[in-house]
Amino acid sequence: MRIQSVLLILFLFAYYTLSAFEGVATTGARSAGMGRASVALSDLWSVNNNPAGMALMMQAEAGVYYENRFLMKELSLKSAAFVLPVGFGVLGLSFNQFGYNLFNENKLGLAYARSFGQYLRMGVELDYLSTRFGEGYEAADNITFGLGAQSNLTDKLVVGAWVFNPVRARLSSYTDERVPVVMRVGVHYQFTDKFSGTAEVDKQSDRKADLRAGLEYTLTETFYARMGLSTQPEMLSIGTGFDFGRLKLDIAASMHQVLGVSFQSGISYQFGK
Repeated sequence: MRIQSVLLILFLFAYYTLSAFEGVATTGARSAGMGRASVALSDLWSVNNNPAGMALMMQAEAGVYYENRFLMKELSLKSAAFVLPVGFGVLGLSFNQFGYNLFNENKLGLAYARSFGQYLRMGVELDYLSTRFGEGYEAADNITFGLGAQSNLTDKLVVGAWVFNPVRARLSSYTDERVPVVMRVGVHYQFTDKFSGTAEVDKQSDRKADLRAGLEYTLTETFYARMGLSTQPEMLSIGTGFDFGRLKLDIAASMHQVLGVSFQSGISYQFGK
């Protein structure tokens, strides 16, 4: 039974997870509730999804995120993030871990973002990647980076772009397997004061393009409702958010027609007045 379980996990990981290196997957339950569209958003989890989005943050903020993928702890994703505005821009620190004790991928990132007026925000991240297997298998350690940009074309329309790992960091010297290059381009549009939508195209060097889209509606001053979809793999998602001022709580769930449900949750706290 144990061998069968391990084989099943490896099969799921190989064919149905969202990236060849899950340590760089989209994080944050807000974007998870909107089909994982994130490149044009600005929040704490921009430190992972597009560091340019950090440039709009005015106060220090810290948070944690957890995803239970297909209700299997072996496919869980755990993240922590911290963002600190300083006089010359905004600094961010993040850590992601995917997997369990027999296989895990880790990403430690340091990011910096700065705004150059209404029409341009830019961000850069430096990342340390590590992959660890069970005893007797090759481990991998790499250094890579990512670049992102956002622009407010109008008062309602934001466009964003992000590229990760343009140097194609190597996972294995024996098979020449590499961490995928990831590129995202998307938009966020504010239809009304309470209703907005976001969409993006996510293209990884080893996969077909993934179309992601989502909607967010402000029901009250403290409560948000979200829904979205993605095409690679085909998944529907819903989510809610609670804004208690300094404290924010987000919950989401996504459904795959074959593998079932995944749950995402995140909590963050904003420091200062």
